[in-house]
Formats: sequence, C-alpha cells, structure tokens
Amino acid sequence: MAAQASSRGSLEEGAPLLSPIDSETRESSPAPAPPKEKPWLFFVASIFLLIAILDVGGYLAEAPKTRVYEANICLRYYETHDPSKISDHGSVPEHLCKLDAVQQKMAMVFGWQDMFDAIPGILLAVPFGALADKWGRKWILALSLMGVQLGCAWILLICYFRSLPLQLTWFSSAFFVIGGGPIVATAIAITMVSDVVPPEKRTAIFLYLTASVLVAELIAPIMASRLMEHGDWYPLLLALAIQQVGICMAVFLPETLHLRDVPKPGDDDGDDDEHERSIEMQNKSQDHGFKTQLRHFKDALVFLKSDLTIALVIFTFLSNRLGRQSLTLLIRYASKRYNWEIKKAAYLLSFRAATNLVAMTIFIPAVNILLLKYVRLPAHWADVWIARGSIVLMTLAFLVIGLAAQPALLILGLLVYNMGTGYGAALRSIAIHVVGGQSSPDIGKLMSLIAITESIGTMFAGPLLNELFQWGMDMGQAWLGLPFLGTCFTYGLMTIVMFLISVKDKDVEYAAVDSDEDEADSPRASSTALERPPLPRHTT
Repeated sequence: MAAQASSRGSLEEGAPLLSPIDSETRESSPAPAPPKEKPWLFFVASIFLLIAILDVGGYLAEAPKTRVYEANICLRYYETHDPSKISDHGSVPEHLCKLDAVQQKMAMVFGWQDMFDAIPGILLAVPFGALADKWGRKWILALSLMGVQLGCAWILLICYFRSLPLQLTWFSSAFFVIGGGPIVATAIAITMVSDVVPPEKRTAIFLYLTASVLVAELIAPIMASRLMEHGDWYPLLLALAIQQVGICMAVFLPETLHLRDVPKPGDDDGDDDEHERSIEMQNKSQDHGFKTQLRHFKDALVFLKSDLTIALVIFTFLSNRLGRQSLTLLIRYASKRYNWEIKKAAYLLSFRAATNLVAMTIFIPAVNILLLKYVRLPAHWADVWIARGSIVLMTLAFLVIGLAAQPALLILGLLVYNMGTGYGAALRSIAIHVVGGQSSPDIGKLMSLIAITESIGTMFAGPLLNELFQWGMDMGQAWLGLPFLGTCFTYGLMTIVMFLISVKDKDVEYAAVDSDEDEADSPRASSTALERPPLPRHTT
C-alpha cells in the first residue's frame, strides 16, 4: 500500500509518459491490466457488516432487558405491598407494572448503570488509544468487544437469579476495564475507517456507517418483539450469541495501523518497505507503562488547549452524546406515557431507524452534494453547515417529543430528529479536518479526546436524564417528557456554540489509497496527497 502511494508520488511533472523504448514496443506488449478496485472499499464494507452484527445484538437485547428489569422490580414491589397480584408462576401482569414506584426504581437503576458504564471509557480511552498504536487497532477493538460481552453476560446472570438485588448489575461496568468499553470500541472502529477513507468521501462514509447501525436498529426490535411473545429470555440469549460472532469477525479484520503512516516522497519500492518495517519496529520498542500513559493524557490535554476551534468542536460532542442518551428513554417513556406494553413500544425503535435510514442515505447525502457541487463550498465548510442545520432540527425535535401528549406528536418529533442525525458524522469530519486530516499524527489524540468527552457526557447524562424522568413522574403525566425538554434546552445552548465554530480553509494531508484511475479523476485527491499542512476528539 505504501509502496503504491510512493511510486505515484515520485513521478516528475514533465516526464514523458512513454519512453522511446515503450513507444516502439507498446504494440507487442500485453494489454494493461484493468485498474484494481479501491482497496479501502472492502475494508469499509467489512466494518459496516461488523457494526451491523454487533448492533443487532445490542438492539435485540434492549427491549427484553427493559422488560426483565421491570418484571424483577415489579415482583419485589408486589411481594411487599400486594402479594395477591403475583401469579402462580411467580410473575406479575405487565399492565400492573406501570406504577410510578416501579418506573422510578427502574429509572434509578438504569441511570446509575449509565454513569458506571462511562467511567472506564474516561479513564482508559487514552491508554488503550496508545496500545492501539502498539498492538494494532483490531486487537484493541476485539478486546473492547470482549469486555462488553462479559458485562452483558453478568447482567443476565444477575437477572436470572431473582433473589439477587438488581443493583448488582452495576458491577457489569467492571468488565469494561477489558478494552475500555463500548465508547472506546466505537472510537477505535472510527479511527480504523478514517485511516483509509479519502477526505472528500469521509462525511458520506460516516453517514453510511451510521446507516449500518440503523439497519440493525430497524431489524432487531422487530425480532425482539416477536421473540418476546414466546419469552423474554430468548432474544437476550440470541443477542449474546450474535455479539460473539461479532468478536470473532473483529479478530479477522485487516490491520490499518500502517496505513496512517505517510511514506516519504521519492522513496522507491524497496525503500518504502524498509520505511514500513522501521515504523513497525519503533512501535514495538515504545514504552507503554503507567508513566507513559500519564504523559499521553497530559499531551492530550495540551493538544486540547492548543487551538480554540479544536476545543469547541470536541466540546460539542457532549450534546451529541446527550441526545443519543435521551433516546434510550424512548421505550420506557412511551410505555409509561401511553400505557403501552414494552414489546409494543419497541416498534418505535424500528420506526425511528427506518425513517432515519432514509434520511441518512438520501436526504443528508443530497444536502451534502448540493452544498459541494452547486453552492461550491469546500468539504469542511459543507460539514459545518450540515452540523449547524442538524442541531437546529434536533433542538426542535426534542421540544416536540417532550410535549407529545399523543403518540402522533411523538412520531412527528422522531421524524424531525431523523432529519438532523447527520450531526455526529459531520462533527467527526470537521474534527479530523481541524487537526490536519486523517494522516495527521494527532488523530490518535483526537479520537481519544472525543471518546473521553462522550464518556463524560454519558456519565452525567445517564443519571441526570433518569432523575428528570423521576421528577416528571412526581409532577404529573404532563411532565413525563421532562428529560427531552432538558435535552432541548442543552441543544439550544450547543446551537449557539456550533455557530461560533469557524474552520480554516487549508489543504489536509492524505496518504492516497485509491486506484490510479480514480486519482486522476479526482483533482482534490491529487492536489492534496503530497502536501503537509502545519499542525496546530469518540465515541459508543
């Protein structure tokens, strides 16, 4: 890969394309082989498939896990207050579990779980980011996924033994020490994608990456609802098996660590191989001890302070995480507000995913093309305006959802929200541009900071939103949407911050991995591939 980029970069401008010998013998030479397919396409498709498999497992477990928690708390409540409501099989009908006392207890359990889940990501994002530079991206990704699966298995174990306190599920976060948890896994996966994707295609690829998640979110809740008709544990066990398939697939992903290293212009093929070997040896000889990790963390903080634009962009990821976190309340919110069964409320996730998929694959890419080709904005400015428009739409969406006294208003709010879900993809592309492109040596620090920021957002958002949900129940039916109204207020503040962000027009460094034909057709790729701009953050 590096040799290919180096050989293209070493061509002199004015050199004849055919030497005299070539022109004399070209008729007798065999026809040139067709250009190779872009090497990064297969890898990106593999990442899409991996994320879709993992998220099928995650979303498949969401509704039944909520119901198992509710049934556990509900049984304990009626054992104390009215044992006559408990059936001979030791269960309570679901419609009797919508009491405020049961729902508030469940909100408390989920809220603290979110906070505990976020702590490993905050503490371990930078160390595991450094280890990813030593061992390789895919090994840290596989390690993170293994930790997540062990945490899920612990939760199922506690829920199976109903005599155990449900608060013991909080200890599932301890398994996230293995790999840093889901947010670190998300950061590593996105880093792997950014290693190989050309800059002008980055926003579109991130959008389609989100679309792969939406495909999982579309399919999994429907599967869960159907399986829950036969028992709540069937989808939970199937989800665990599907996650194991994803871990095995992660182990066989190609490594992208070497693709971020830009070969020196003018190196021949042999020198290029030597360069790659020297890079690999340097990585293996680096110190990755505790003191080194502290230094990495300090370097990341210095990097954050070095540029106001970088700080503002990373800060806006707080709102992105808050919005996504508030949607985790959607099943419980609809179940409580409209007195729906949880398996019925789970269809809202599929509806949101279906409409969001249309927005991600058609509406937002169309807006991106409009800004690039017709308004003729540079790619990074198109990203900025997509992010600004998206956060305005999501602010309005959370206002509608929070006030939705009828299901129709909730559905309308979800539709408006879906129109703004290009926000996260555009933000990541802006962040990568600000630090100098995906070949910048600061990419690892950036992704670690984004992971830390989103983990902090999750740590505070989980307990806060669930506490607002409990307050809303205390204040009456009309205030059940208080978490979404709080999110609306926060998004309003972040909208102001988003309009303060201004990105500089500069070429970014990019180690081309396209085919020669594609490079010739893309003036942007050929004009930026050999330039090094001056160098002035996550995740699940």
